[in-house]
Amino acid sequence: MGSGLLPWVLLAYLLIGAGVGASMWRRGHPAAQAAAALVAWPLLVGPAEGAEGLPTGKGPHAARIIAAFAALRASLAEPSGQDLIPAAEVQGMERSLLAADARIGLVDRLLSDPEIAASAQPLQIARARAAQEIEASLREVIQLRIQIGLVALAGDTAPVRSRVQSLAARVRALSEMNSEMNSAEEKITA
Repeated sequence: MGSGLLPWVLLAYLLIGAGVGASMWRRGHPAAQAAAALVAWPLLVGPAEGAEGLPTGKGPHAARIIAAFAALRASLAEPSGQDLIPAAEVQGMERSLLAADARIGLVDRLLSDPEIAASAQPLQIARARAAQEIEASLREVIQLRIQIGLVALAGDTAPVRSRVQSLAARVRALSEMNSEMNSAEEKITA
């Protein structure tokens, strides 16, 4: 490699590191870890992308879920919101809601078939329950952001922990609903 090429390679390396670091910071990783990406980005590309990534299937609530969690991450990036909720926990809840929403999207596509829709009352009921849980989870995210704002004024973090537990419980309920629907489906097909 000629000496004229080395500065360009180093510049490209640092620019990629800056991009990875910016991505990590936007996803809620600590600032120190995002800054480390400037030089150690090859080791951090996995965390920048998300170890498992977000579900790609779009559901009817996907845009609202993504927007709600982006706003939550922005609230958590404020000085009074830092260190209240681990970034991995926020990402896990968002991933779970997006996965549940993708399943609702699949059900919607199935129900668009008139032959299925005519005899799918249990599926329609389960879909409505799952959609209600997603709506309730989105309301919990709003309440969580309000509690983060109150931390800035009063400094009491207990209500934030309570809201996080409530939101996590709703997200778990969606996962349990999915398990229940899978076991019901197995009984039907057996």
